Order: sequence, then structure tokens, then C-alpha cells
Amino acid sequence: MRHDLSIDIDPACLEPRRQRLAARQHGRYTDRVPVGFCLVPRYFAPLHSVAYRELFRDAETQFSWLLRFAQYRIERIPEDLFCAGPVLGIGPYFDNVLDSEALGAEVVWPENETLQACPTIHTVDAMERFQIPAPDRGLWGQLVDWCGRMRELAAATRIRFGHLEGRVEVSAPAIGGLSPHMIAVDLVGSDFYWWQHEYPDACHRFLGKITQSLIDAQRHFDHVWPRPSRTALGLAEDSAQVMSLSDFRTFCVPYDRRLYETLAGPGGQRAMHMCGQSTHLHPALVDDLAIDEFCLFGYAVEPQTAARALGGRMRLWGNINPMLMLQGTRAQVYEAATSALQALAPCGGLLLGDGANVCPGTPLANLAALTEAAVAYGVPAGMAASAAG
Repeated sequence: MRHDLSIDIDPACLEPRRQRLAARQHGRYTDRVPVGFCLVPRYFAPLHSVAYRELFRDAETQFSWLLRFAQYRIERIPEDLFCAGPVLGIGPYFDNVLDSEALGAEVVWPENETLQACPTIHTVDAMERFQIPAPDRGLWGQLVDWCGRMRELAAATRIRFGHLEGRVEVSAPAIGGLSPHMIAVDLVGSDFYWWQHEYPDACHRFLGKITQSLIDAQRHFDHVWPRPSRTALGLAEDSAQVMSLSDFRTFCVPYDRRLYETLAGPGGQRAMHMCGQSTHLHPALVDDLAIDEFCLFGYAVEPQTAARALGGRMRLWGNINPMLMLQGTRAQVYEAATSALQALAPCGGLLLGDGANVCPGTPLANLAALTEAAVAYGVPAGMAASAAG
């Protein structure tokens, strides 16, 4: 074996986690609300004294570190989302620059900061000349190569969850989940916001090309890495919170809808992520996009507000303030989690978590406080999984 990993965990805890997540899909709960975090490699790198840029040196280096990060997470952080069975999912990770780089953005690779996509389009004429790239360009091509290499490494990896033998599964290559509008802002910069008003037709053509390029890329991935038909798609609209509802419906909704309809298919699950204050955009999530899950929504949205606008219409995942989780006391985090549970759990289908992105340095005790609050809160009246029939 090239890698041999023994994870110190009681395998008996895995099945209850799976059951909590399965019940949530139907708007119910088993023994408590499930808990899950947005914990990405930048959280774990300092804990292992490794330079963040080292993770991107080659596929085997990243695979090795992802295994170690996963072991740390499973052994030390009580949650339901990451490990709900004797299978460890691993896949190439490129922060949020995968799609933007493939479409032409310049990427900065800092020593110990997240990767940054920098604009390369500075005029409307340059935007109009944008051509749809080949689906194996740049990081898209590297993604496929790294998936293949990691699959070889997974086959040469032994992993045990306590006394239970498990396995490592490598995720299939997929687009990164940034919306066409987010990618447009990565490629153009903040000028894209006023270009939308001064040159709307050009912006629509640009967004259409980006959307088509994402569809082409995903179809390419599906061809080179066959798998069952996709039935879900998640998108992020972090660049939209500064837009009005009208502008969001004009410059975001049509392209998001096309991706959902094309890549998730009829009846497929539609997930959306938004950092920041998104309350004014919620009507579009319900009425225009028919979102099934609002993932890691920003802490600026009060839980009571989310419950009124979205509760019962979609599953919710969030939304404790990451800065409170980083800097607050365990008691303060527990109180915030309890407040979120009281507001959101009765809506059904809640996954309690951060809102959004756990900061490096966040104490383990503050992460555990969310699960402690969920255990103490239990199950809202009428929301037990057995009531689903």
C-alpha cells in the first residue's frame, strides 16, 4: 500500500450520521438536527505547518495532504456531513479559481493565502472578442489529469475507520460551481457591474458564452469520466449581493436557470450558495429558480428572516457567524447555534453550520458547540423522521 490510514473513530457513529442526512432530505430529523461545516484545506494547512501553496505542487502531494486533513477532521470535529460511512471522498481542490482560470483569468498562487483569480479583460471590445475555450484548457485539463492520478493512488491506499475497513473514492471531475456572473466578475473585475447598465447586450452575450463554456466543460468531463446521470447542481452567486433584485433577475437568473436545466436535468436538485446579505434576492430563489437547497448562506441573513422567506420552501444550511466562531467563547457560539435552531429547525430540513466558511484558527471547542447545541435542542415537534411515513 502506498498510503495506510487508520482513523480513530467508533464505526457505530457512522450509520446515525447517514440517517440524519437522509431524513433531512425529506425535511425531517432522526434524533437531532444534523451538523456540517465548510472546512476547506486552508483551515487545516496551518495546523499541519505546511505552506498552503505546497498543496498545489502535484496530484500526489495534494492527495497525501487531503488524507491527513481528513483524518484530523474526522477524529477531532464532531459533525455529520463529512463522514457518514466507511468511505472517504477525495478529489482535486483548486479553491474557487478552477473555472475562471480555464476561461482566461490569471491566477495568483500565494504562499499561505487562498488562490486568487485576477481580471484579464479590461475593455468592452475585449469582452466582445471572448471565445469559448476548449473544455480541456488550463485547470480543467489539470483537473482531469489529477482525478486520474488520484484514482490510482486511492487504489493503493488502505483506510480503516476504527476496526472497520473502508475505502477512498475519488470524485469525478466537475465544474467548480461558480455562477456565470461570478466568473464574469473574475474575468472583468468590478467594471462588469456598470457595464451591465451601459452595455447590457454585450454583457448578455458574454454571460451566454460563459454559460455555454461551463456546459461544454461538464459534458467533456462526463465523456472522459463516465458516471450515472447527474441529478443535482450547486452554484454560488457571491457577486450578486450588491445587485438589485431586478438586476439579479436580468443578469443572473437566466444563466443559472440554463445551467440547472441543462446539467441537473428536469426534476434535478438545485442548490445555491450566497455569502453576505442576500435577503433582497430571496424572492428570485423561490419564484424564478425554484432552489431546493440554500447552502451555507451568509450570516448577515438573520435566521428568523430566512425562516420567514425560505423556510418550508427549500432546505437550509447555515448560518453561524464565522467570526464569532473564530473569536467568540464557546458559550457565545452555543447560544448563537441554539437561536438558529429555534428559528430554522421547525422549517424542516436544516443542516446547522457556518455561514459561511470556517476561518483558520477557529477553536475546535467552538466547532463542537454546534453539535452540542443540536443534541440539547433535539427534534422539533412533528418533525421526527418516523412521521414521514
